[in-house]
Amino acid sequence: MFDPDNVVSHWHDLIDDFETSSMGFYDSVVKALEARAIPQTFVSRVAHKEAGLASADREYLHMNRGKYAFDLCAAPFGKSFFLSWWLTVPALRFGWLYTFAFFFFILPIAFSLAYAVGVAIGAAIFGLTVGAFFGFLFSAGGVLLALFMLGLGLRNGTIAGESTVIAIPIVGWLYERAFAPDTFYTLDSALMFQESVHRAVLEVGDCLTKGKGMRALPETARKPVMKHFGASA
Repeated sequence: MFDPDNVVSHWHDLIDDFETSSMGFYDSVVKALEARAIPQTFVSRVAHKEAGLASADREYLHMNRGKYAFDLCAAPFGKSFFLSWWLTVPALRFGWLYTFAFFFFILPIAFSLAYAVGVAIGAAIFGLTVGAFFGFLFSAGGVLLALFMLGLGLRNGTIAGESTVIAIPIVGWLYERAFAPDTFYTLDSALMFQESVHRAVLEVGDCLTKGKGMRALPETARKPVMKHFGASA
């Protein structure tokens, strides 16, 4: 669901007296993105409501990298063609349920299993008295190690779902502090993600308009409107 508070930047343009296929435009943007080989970027098609619950769906091209997500709309508007993208930090629907499940179901089960394994190993080797101590070590160290490896996998992209984890209340905050804190590099990477997608959209738009003998967009129409980070960029 759209939330203005989550918007990082926005860009749009209306190309007069121009027609093309929305799906074809999306396909061309995907190819332009693939040529740029942007790391850890996932592309999909999503449907957003045009208005309320009873309104029609509008298909968008969705691109996400880390906690940032693009939603690109390309659609006819009268005799013109409309382009618009939104860069957001999307919230997770029912996010607090994920938080509740993590702290009150997943973690207790993980600690219990690790404790049982530690007790069994310790008792088999050193006896029942030492088994309880092994259970404590396994439940504390084993679960923390598993969470650390999971975090590394999410950060490196070997495990999908980083954007979902970041959007979970409390859990996402802890994950970001440990594995994806705001640094010069992460902010630069976010800006480069924005610029790469923006250039891909402009590249496709210019190619289509020039192919029909139309002028390319003027420089004043090419710059996105920044809201949160890098306002002077």
